[in-house]
Amino acid sequence: METLKKMKLNYVIEAIVMIVIGVVLIFWTEASLLIMARALAILLVIAGVIFVFSYFLHKERSIVMSGGFAMGVIIAAIGVWIFLKPDTFTDFIPKLFGVFILLSGLMNLGQTISLVSYRYSLWWISLILAVGTIGMGAFLLFNPKDAKEIAVTIIGIFLVYDGITNLWTISRVSKYAKRVNQEMNAVDVEAVVEDVDKK
Repeated sequence: METLKKMKLNYVIEAIVMIVIGVVLIFWTEASLLIMARALAILLVIAGVIFVFSYFLHKERSIVMSGGFAMGVIIAAIGVWIFLKPDTFTDFIPKLFGVFILLSGLMNLGQTISLVSYRYSLWWISLILAVGTIGMGAFLLFNPKDAKEIAVTIIGIFLVYDGITNLWTISRVSKYAKRVNQEMNAVDVEAVVEDVDKK
C-alpha cells in the first residue's frame, strides 16, 4: 500500500501539472510556442556548456571525455539554433507532445488492467478514456502540418483531458486497491481467530 500511495502522489502531481500546462497552452497559444522553444534552447545551451566545462576541469583526456566535449558543443549549438530560430523548431512541438500523450495513454491502459484485476465494475470507462488518450496522442504524432497555433490549442485541450482522466483513473485504482487490501486483511484475521478457537 505504501508503494501505491507514492504512485498516487506522483500521478496526482503529474496530472495537475498537465492541466495547468494545458490551460496555459489554450489561452496563451502563440506566446507558449516561443516560450517553450526558447526555454528548451536555454536548457540545451546550459547542458552543452556543462559538458564543455567538465572536459576542461578534468585532466584526463580519454575518448569518453573527448566525446563528452563534442556532445557538449553539438548540444549547445542546437540550443543556440533553436533560440535564434524558434519558429522552425516549433513545427516539431506537436509531435513531441503527441509522443508524451501516447505514452500517457498506454500507462492508463496499464491502470485499466489493474482495475480489471480488482474487479471494478466500471473498468470499461477507464478503457475508453485510455483508448481516447492513445488516439489523441496518435493524432498529434501523425497529423499533417496544420497551423501551429491550432495544433498547440489542441495539445492544451488534450493535456487538460489527459490530466483529468489520470486523476479519475488513479482515484479509482487507489480506492479499489484499498478495498481489496482490507478484504485480504479481514480474511487473515478470520484465519487467525479460527486457529485460536481450535487451540
